[in-house]
Formats: sequence, C-alpha cells, structure tokens
Amino acid sequence: KIFDNKDATVLPGITDYGWLQIYGETGSDLSKWPTEKHFTSWLGLAPGQHRSGKMNKSRNRKQHPKAGQIFRQLSQSLIESKQIALGAFGRKIKNKKGAGVAVKATARKLAVLYWKLMVKGLAYTEKGIAAYEERIKLQQERWLQKTAKKLGYQLTVST
Repeated sequence: KIFDNKDATVLPGITDYGWLQIYGETGSDLSKWPTEKHFTSWLGLAPGQHRSGKMNKSRNRKQHPKAGQIFRQLSQSLIESKQIALGAFGRKIKNKKGAGVAVKATARKLAVLYWKLMVKGLAYTEKGIAAYEERIKLQQERWLQKTAKKLGYQLTVST
C-alpha cells in the first residue's frame, strides 16, 4: 500500500535500505516533479547551465537534497559491478571524462529510471552487459557508415 505496488529494488543498484533512504527523502508522490528532468535537477544531478565542452564558469552552488547523494553512492557501486549494463555505461564515461563525471552521469540515469518507475510505472528488466555492448557496437557502425557516406566512400561491413 505504501509504494502503490511498485518495487524499486528491480532497478540495478537499489537495495531495500537504499530505497528506504530515497523514499524518506523524496516521499511517495514524485508527480510533483512534472518530468524526470525536473527531478534530476532538484537532486543536483543534471548538468548545469554554466558547463559546456569548451568553458566552465564558476558560480555559487545551491544546496541539494540528500537524495542526490544517495543516488551518487548507489551509482558508485554500480560502476564497480561487472555484470550490469548501467555499470558498463559508468565505466565508459569514467575512462573518457573521469570518475566524478561518471558517478554523476550514472546517478542521473538511475534517478531517471527511478522517477519513471514510480510515476509512470515503467517495467524495467536488466538486459545485461552483452546487450549494452551490442547496442554500442551498432551505434558505432551506424556512425562510421554515415561518416563514410559524407566523405564519399562506400563502407562495407563484414561479419
């Protein structure tokens, strides 16, 4: 009754204790945030307006609720896991941009999944790391074909 028959422990990295902590911070009604973007912004997990690939402006940071820190802690354990697709995503970002960015990006993804589960009733199933790597491989092949076509080359993919 308290969770409206929704179980957040189906999400990767969320344990019973972690879920109770998040629930204690956010409450039962997540529909007060119209979208997952509003939710992640409130948590302090969304990229700021003063950040880009070229420049970083310094500005005073406002305080964010403890729930954002809980999602960060959960994402750190996800990045260390070897069997979960969200962990593979975090490790990929960690290799490119560093550990801090990876933790925040993974926490944001986890928070979006949590919001969708609690508000929209999303049914989440873990597909595993193999499915994630296959999807990344297909994206890279599409990008290579598109780039080759722009340059006037015909790319053939052999399997």
